[in-house]
Amino acid sequence: MTPMPVLPPDRRATLARALGIALQKRAEVVADYPDWEAMRQRGHDIRATAIERLDELLAQFERNAIANGCRVVRVATAGEACRYVVGLAHRLGVKTAVKAKSMVSEEIHLNHALEKAGVQPFETDLGEYIAQLSGQPPSHITGPVVHLSRDEIGRILCTHLGVPFSNDPVQLTTLARNRLRREFLTARLGISGANFLVAETGSVVLVTNEGNGRLCTTLPSTENPRVHVVVTGLEKVVPTLKDAAHLLRLLGRSATGQRLTVYTTFIQGPRDRSRRREEAENGVREEPPPPHVGGYAVEPTGPDEVHIVLLDNGRRAMRSDPHLREALSCIRCGACSNICPVYNRISGHGYQSVYNGPIGSIWSPALWDNEQNARLPFASSLCGACTDICPVKVPIHHVLLWQRNLMTLHGYVPQWQRWIWRAWFWGMNSAWLYRFGSRAARLFVKLFGTGLLNRAAKPWTGSRELPPLAQKTFRQLWKESEPS
Repeated sequence: MTPMPVLPPDRRATLARALGIALQKRAEVVADYPDWEAMRQRGHDIRATAIERLDELLAQFERNAIANGCRVVRVATAGEACRYVVGLAHRLGVKTAVKAKSMVSEEIHLNHALEKAGVQPFETDLGEYIAQLSGQPPSHITGPVVHLSRDEIGRILCTHLGVPFSNDPVQLTTLARNRLRREFLTARLGISGANFLVAETGSVVLVTNEGNGRLCTTLPSTENPRVHVVVTGLEKVVPTLKDAAHLLRLLGRSATGQRLTVYTTFIQGPRDRSRRREEAENGVREEPPPPHVGGYAVEPTGPDEVHIVLLDNGRRAMRSDPHLREALSCIRCGACSNICPVYNRISGHGYQSVYNGPIGSIWSPALWDNEQNARLPFASSLCGACTDICPVKVPIHHVLLWQRNLMTLHGYVPQWQRWIWRAWFWGMNSAWLYRFGSRAARLFVKLFGTGLLNRAAKPWTGSRELPPLAQKTFRQLWKESEPS
């Protein structure tokens, strides 16, 4: 399998600073709870229960969402999901759509499908917007451009928006806000994902830090109907509002080091224009004049239609595997990437998959059975840091080990590699073979150096070299340190 490229030192330093800040902030807010481990365990139990009762909870959510006025559709594949959203766009006759951050829309390549159909999607999360302008996919589940410096972001925004260069965060944010405001106020199709689906109430829970989620979903023009479509994985369902509230405490702290994300929206259903007019006509309540924002008359009261697209796309197959189903509990906080030594070396783009980092190395080969994704479970040191930091206690490194086994059974690991690992297994289980092998390896390096090994180990050594062996082995140093 081809190894993944290592970031150059300057880009790696930028990434390390950003991830280090995220981990520090997380540690500070986790300290609020002396019973953090108990909170993690409860989060795990909530998600495990939801996955166990998936069919029952999805049916309950669908009944309640429909009662709220939503339209719920279940789709099996990415293609079906894209066709449904494109069909809505064609029915509305729209040429633009505004999108809140959604990893599921990345998973199904929704932007490409919309563009192919003549609809221009606008990412409205600032990080996603920058990534869209630069033509890059997101490099992190929660921080799409965490790998870029302020100067790089400034050049991207100023080049594509046609303004003088600046690297001031406030000025850059203002530029993006001004550009996107007219899209918010005129678009008739708003697209989002969902952080959670509450079976008890039929509610969609959406969290953002910039307010763009609510602007995408609940800011219709008075002259044009607004349609909100939620595209989400079916695994996002949770039993009750109380369960969702607990998971929100875990999510904010683990994702961005916040006690709670700035905007938490519970979307219950569409507004009812006829009921509002009837109440106004009967004098039940006075209908206030619509406010004006940027020259546009708006009613911040919700969309006229809410469509919820529940996507399978391999999730039920994951649920049928007793090991892979653990990964369905993920709440998409990205903490496992922040702490992963491999991610810190290669960034999200090194994985060359929509879902990256440790949890992505489980999800990607489960959703897309190909050689490209088959290598991802092997891009891990199995140190277990991802498991230790996961807010819902997904045993990530154990599931990665299981994925490695599956990739081997599926024939993605060459026979010669399998024999090498079998020999390593024998050697590590026999003290005599271990001593013999280490002495033989040291003799080989002494006679031929590491150059021959570097050439033989390509392409792994294309961006790294085997280090020289220490003068003394650990066993020798240990024996020398023992008291006589």
